[in-house]
Amino acid sequence: MKNLYALYNGLLIFALALTCFSCSQQPDAKDMLVQAESMVEQQPDSALRLLQSILFPENLDDSRFNKYNLLLLEAKDKDYKDITSDTIIFAVKDYYLQKKDYPDAAMAAYYCGRLWHERNNMSEAVRAYMEAETLAEKTDNDNLKGLIQANLGILHRKHSSYDKAIEFTKNAVVWYDKAKNYKNEISVLRLIGDCFLLTKQNDSAFYYYDKSLNLANLCNIPNLQSAVKQNMGVAYKEQGLYAKAKNLFSEALVLPNDSVEKARILLNIAQVYELENNSDSVNFYIDKAMLLHISNPGLMRSSYLLKSKIAEKNNQLQEALNDYKEYHNYTTKVFSSEKNNELLEVQGKYDYEKLKNTETQFIIKQKNALLLLAAALITAGIFIFLLYRRSAKNERLLMESEQKIEGLQQMANNFSNEKNSFRNLLLEQFDILRKTALIDSVLNDNEKASGQRLLKRFNQIVYGQDALDWEKLYQSMNALQNGFYDKIKSDYPQWNETEFRIFCLTHENQFNDKEIAVILDETVPMIRKMRNKIRKDMGTPKYSRELISNN
Repeated sequence: MKNLYALYNGLLIFALALTCFSCSQQPDAKDMLVQAESMVEQQPDSALRLLQSILFPENLDDSRFNKYNLLLLEAKDKDYKDITSDTIIFAVKDYYLQKKDYPDAAMAAYYCGRLWHERNNMSEAVRAYMEAETLAEKTDNDNLKGLIQANLGILHRKHSSYDKAIEFTKNAVVWYDKAKNYKNEISVLRLIGDCFLLTKQNDSAFYYYDKSLNLANLCNIPNLQSAVKQNMGVAYKEQGLYAKAKNLFSEALVLPNDSVEKARILLNIAQVYELENNSDSVNFYIDKAMLLHISNPGLMRSSYLLKSKIAEKNNQLQEALNDYKEYHNYTTKVFSSEKNNELLEVQGKYDYEKLKNTETQFIIKQKNALLLLAAALITAGIFIFLLYRRSAKNERLLMESEQKIEGLQQMANNFSNEKNSFRNLLLEQFDILRKTALIDSVLNDNEKASGQRLLKRFNQIVYGQDALDWEKLYQSMNALQNGFYDKIKSDYPQWNETEFRIFCLTHENQFNDKEIAVILDETVPMIRKMRNKIRKDMGTPKYSRELISNN
């Protein structure tokens, strides 16, 4: 039996393990998140590809799922992808606030601001940035504090609030310097210069441009050196200082840049020559630029617009018209490209959902198969358990039957040696010797090994047509005790018939527990349990043989 029970437990544990295993998450997700977090600052495009390779991130646990969404939005933003539909960041922020994880809560709040920023919702963006600022104060992330201030500056500059923009951007310089993020510090110094330039405060503008350029030179960051020089060149161009503007553009041009950036610088030089009415130089630099940015519709659009103006100035009307048509075509391409980017974003989400649905169906089939296997194993386990239970029950019944047979045999032996008139009366009633002998004679070995059949046959023999005539026995006992049992029955009306009979047979002091169990067709434990209740009702000690208290 123990082996059957152990097998049942083993099958059940195995089935539960299968079920749990079927719902487990991707084993590589944790490592992929750690890797993505380590590269998102410097290689956001690689981090984004890695994050997007995680299938079914919703199957991750809460901690990793929220970290995934935070990193995904950060990577998309740093890689200049559209983030305006990533509203899950609001739930991510709430999750970290609930966990009192202020570093991640501050970062999430910042990206809530970025989302509103990209949606051109200034009031919500400012509110989110200010919440991020409050949360960032509880952390030591100086770089994030700089990001928040810088974006508040950019937001105010976009809405022509230049004084506020300068205030916030100066705060960003302090935090970036503290964080030793000199790259971002160079950029925000340049932005301060732009704000002063837009408010016609040229001296202040060049003061910050110089600070930005000096730091870029010190850190030897070519693309930022080029960017600052271009800003300074534009500033000189706006002031009509064309020679200084061309020098700065030329200095920017020789710095390492990609082809698109070089094309942009060449167009700036062409624009200066256009202001100087030098058509040949304009066309020379435009042609050079167009060779570099042939795949960039935005720069091609600007190039053809400038060419159209030069042709019109030179009274080359047909050429001017052709160039303007090209300008119009590239304008259409620019807007189409922007629209396509939106469509690609939607298509990407659709493809992902399609893949997710396909994969979900596959996983559902896998889980169903595992659940069916688990159900089969559990059913087998239950069947084994029922067999075990039935076998145990048969053993119990067999034991009870053996106890009854033993009681009958013991009673028969006692009766054969005693002359007590009451026992003789009982012997006459039960014909115990005859019935005991009858049991031994009619049962074969197989029947004795089967508890249920043994009990059934025993009851047929002992309690069938020859069943106990309790009334006759009771009248004899009550008469011998001068009506004592009638009085007890009257005093304890709460007893049921079995309890009353147990009292009578026990009080006679003629019968032990096994004998009473045989007479009343009850188990020995049940006889003892009922007798304890009788003692309690009568106020006699629990383990006393006497049922009636002497008090």
